[in-house]
Amino acid sequence: MTDPAPVPVPPKGPEAVEPRPVSPFHPGTTPEMGGPLLVTPAGSTVVATDALYAHLDRLGALHEELAREGRALNAVREAAPWSTIPGSPAAARRSDLELDAAHSSVNTARELSRRLVHAVRATITRYSEAEQAALGRADRAAALLGAESGPLLCAMLPGIAILGGLAFLGSKLPDPGGARAAAVRKFFLQHPGLITGKGFVEDVRLFSQSLDETTSSFLGVPAPVAFALGAAGVTGVRSSARGLLAVGPLVGLFRETPVTVERRSTAEIEGPPVGAVQRLDRVPEGDQVRIEKYQAPGEPDRFVVYVGPTETFSPAAGHEPWDLTSNVGGVGGLDVGSFRATELAMHDAGIGSTDQVQFVGFSQGGLVATMLAGSGQWNAAGLETFGAPAGNIELPEGLSGMAVRNSDDFIPLLAGPQLDHHLLQVERQAFADGTPLPTYHAAPAHQRDAYVATAAVVDQAESAAVREQNAALNSFTADYASRPGSTVTAMIYHGERVAHADKPLDLRGVTMQAPVTSSGR
Repeated sequence: MTDPAPVPVPPKGPEAVEPRPVSPFHPGTTPEMGGPLLVTPAGSTVVATDALYAHLDRLGALHEELAREGRALNAVREAAPWSTIPGSPAAARRSDLELDAAHSSVNTARELSRRLVHAVRATITRYSEAEQAALGRADRAAALLGAESGPLLCAMLPGIAILGGLAFLGSKLPDPGGARAAAVRKFFLQHPGLITGKGFVEDVRLFSQSLDETTSSFLGVPAPVAFALGAAGVTGVRSSARGLLAVGPLVGLFRETPVTVERRSTAEIEGPPVGAVQRLDRVPEGDQVRIEKYQAPGEPDRFVVYVGPTETFSPAAGHEPWDLTSNVGGVGGLDVGSFRATELAMHDAGIGSTDQVQFVGFSQGGLVATMLAGSGQWNAAGLETFGAPAGNIELPEGLSGMAVRNSDDFIPLLAGPQLDHHLLQVERQAFADGTPLPTYHAAPAHQRDAYVATAAVVDQAESAAVREQNAALNSFTADYASRPGSTVTAMIYHGERVAHADKPLDLRGVTMQAPVTSSGR
């Protein structure tokens, strides 16, 4: 069989233009627009930039290399002590002196590198402790203010009830063509800085930190007692979320329902993802769960479960389990619809309690993935989340992976402070100070585009802490996929609520993407 004749192409003249490579990033959200990568290694609360940890790694490696060189020089010196042999040539005796000088220089450099390692570590620790102390003071002030706010909130209750009732009734009025949702969407698209940036994120953090004291004070608990309960951890974001779920059903909101799951497709695919960007790319939307089954001859099956983000922000249950009810209930640590739907999909895919599973999730999907990994019901081997409000969930030790957050994204802070330190924490400002915020999303720092950009920075990280965890997530699937006779099967699932409200309040339009113009990607 002869090769086919090449397709003729016009010759390149002086005016010919090479096609530009297609960028994987939206022009309004690129890695260059953000800040440095901040890293908190597993088992630590010390935060530093990836670059600083990389310098520390290199200094530590230099110290070890100098120690090896010192031992080698010492071995050479002991093997040929020319100065102890009578009548040895002067040049040979000089070589002993040069060996001694070299050994001394190497030892001096080794000691200097040890001191530098200690100094850099001490600097990182002191800076992190100072920052945490400042945050702690702000948290205590907010908690104290919340504990004292009960009487004021009680006095404002009639007005709050009237405004809330009017808003609820207004949401039930006819909205031909979705004009109200469009107006809300347009407002937030035109003012992205309202809910993106350090100021708003800090306000959300302080609000979530003080919500338990505020609620206790509102219910009549004396301020000192409300403050003490919050400080002792008796109350918190979890109890506040559960309280909201207890009150919501009285007005038809936040009602949990049974769920059902349907497998939409099953297909054999070529291979596993490599790196954070490719794993995030496999997190589904619309159909909320993707499960990949990795099979290698003679080995037990391995699985990766990808869980998608929130699909609707309606507080009234409709068909969609990935809704606001599941968000609030998940933060409250309850058995919510999206969690149960994902477990149903896992059972259908054939995942048993002893099968190794790696979980990956974005936004609410990250919350569900963290709940699954921390439930103790599954053999979790790895976890990677992006923008997940999951800081209040305890995880088992020895879990590979990382929790990735954008520091100008307020969503992760709705779960309160990061309580578990068994997982690598990676954080980065998606839009550095002075960078124009894009207007194609209402909350740009929480969108997939922003996390793709951050994932790209994660894949380029230099510190051992990040590189090792990224490699561990890669090797979980690559180890099987590279073996002869292995197969990789992808299964897509769609979950729905069985019982639902006839006319749920749909706030989907608040975070919908703006219409794509001719210049959009």
